[in-house]
Amino acid sequence: MRILKYILSVFAVIFSLGGAQAQDTESTSGLYAQYQLEIVIAVAGLVCLAALLALFTALYALRSIAALEHPQEQVVKESWWQRFWSNINKAVPVEQEATVMTSHEYDGIKELDNKLPPWWLYGFYFTILFGVGYLLHYHVFGTGDLQQEEYDKQMAQAKEEVETYLASQGNRIDESTVTFSDDPADLAVGKQIYDANCLVCHGTEGQGVVGPNFTDKYWIHGGDMASIFSTIKYGVPEKGMIPWETQLTPQQIQQVSSFIYTLEGTNPPNPKEPQGELFERGESSTSEESEAI
Repeated sequence: MRILKYILSVFAVIFSLGGAQAQDTESTSGLYAQYQLEIVIAVAGLVCLAALLALFTALYALRSIAALEHPQEQVVKESWWQRFWSNINKAVPVEQEATVMTSHEYDGIKELDNKLPPWWLYGFYFTILFGVGYLLHYHVFGTGDLQQEEYDKQMAQAKEEVETYLASQGNRIDESTVTFSDDPADLAVGKQIYDANCLVCHGTEGQGVVGPNFTDKYWIHGGDMASIFSTIKYGVPEKGMIPWETQLTPQQIQQVSSFIYTLEGTNPPNPKEPQGELFERGESSTSEESEAI
């Protein structure tokens, strides 16, 4: 009862300090004012912890006194863990070692004929059963995939997932599959990309500045969609054109390539002189490149 009263008095002090802190916040200054509530809670926690330790100590002392007063009531009982440990080890007590003593002796050390503990034997039996099941599952009935088959299936699944992801991101496009897109939205995005990255060297209307003219039929690296896409993707480092594959997605390269494709035949002011070789697209090539759209 004294301990209970002590704990209740501690909580009363805590609440009173908390109320005083709420009323005097404006008048208190310094570090104590900033951390007043935390300090009170910490002190209260320490007091509660000390009270609990005192309670456990008192209970333990009472238990010890009761055991001394009534020694006849002390009964040694094995816990379930002791019984379990004894059963899985089956160790021979030291007092009974003579029953498993052998005639082997060396340098005063005698050999005992202890049996293997049950836990080791059960583990060994389990490995035998597991091995039989493994053999039947994988090599007899064929209901499980071997390592190579499982690897092939996982690689095929991963490839499908990658293709699905790339298709959703528009990243399956390369120089062997690119097609011309006459979608107004794609051409508008292509023009934005062109204005942001290409007009410095090729002019606002593709008439050519440092770079070649896009409006005539002469192309240095080819005037079809695959050639334009490849030139933008890999660049022409020896001419000062960087590869754009690290800065633009394949879909963006297709969009800007389609926009550049449409510049041929336009009449911008002050076009640069033709460079490269004459490239005739023709109607058939245009229709083939637009077939997938």
